[in-house]
Amino acid sequence: MPKTALILSSGRTGTQFLAHYFDTNYDDVVALHEPAPARWLRFASHAHMRGSLSDDRIRALLAWKRRHYDDRIDAKLYIESNPFLSGFADVIGDVWDSPIVIHVVRDPRDQARSSINHGTGSGLKGLANRLIPFWYPDVRRILALDHEPSWLERAAGVWFIVNQLLCDAASRHPGYHRLRYEDLFDESHSGLRSVCAILGLPYRESGIAVAPGERMNQSRLTALPDWREWSRERCVSLDRICMPLMRDLGYGSEPEWRERVAQQAADG
Repeated sequence: MPKTALILSSGRTGTQFLAHYFDTNYDDVVALHEPAPARWLRFASHAHMRGSLSDDRIRALLAWKRRHYDDRIDAKLYIESNPFLSGFADVIGDVWDSPIVIHVVRDPRDQARSSINHGTGSGLKGLANRLIPFWYPDVRRILALDHEPSWLERAAGVWFIVNQLLCDAASRHPGYHRLRYEDLFDESHSGLRSVCAILGLPYRESGIAVAPGERMNQSRLTALPDWREWSRERCVSLDRICMPLMRDLGYGSEPEWRERVAQQAADG
């Protein structure tokens, strides 16, 4: 059984890049992005978030996944980069022995923008997210909203639900680490260097197949601009859902953001 590291997040956080970087650049490491049975894990994760699946049920599903997939991997280190496992955060330690858990968090304003511009609310993806039960988290019910949320509010809700869940689970995982998406892709790739140190791997940046900072699975649409171009109403709708966790994780302290939110609140 290889040493196991799980990279968890609320999505749109470079998880695909991390899997490819470690899988292609290191010997005796297998790193996969959303491996099978991804579809069933997606349903179960979102159902558990809504309270429709018990801890016992998701624990049994995760144990089955480990026996049939993970235990057959021939490597010293197995890395699974999979946002769909975030809903299993409470039971991960019951299935794996001392796993490394890497929680990647991103500015919710940028994540919401990336999610919407990746088609969350449009086309076939938007149709599936609206109509297929548990394909997308039931933000309205989980957060007890008194209205049908917009797609911006849904994306913000996913950010809040998943990151709060992972933060709450941190104390139960001795191998838990939280990193910022922005640091993964900063000029010195400080976040990626940190991930390498956590995994006990040397940082590599030259003569390799996947270079640090290589962007993958980027958003193609332009439905939602940078938050600095948002209306005050949009700013308030996201702020209302994501605060105070947003501030606790280091986002939303810009004077421009606080002024917009405060002004809208004052206007009623």
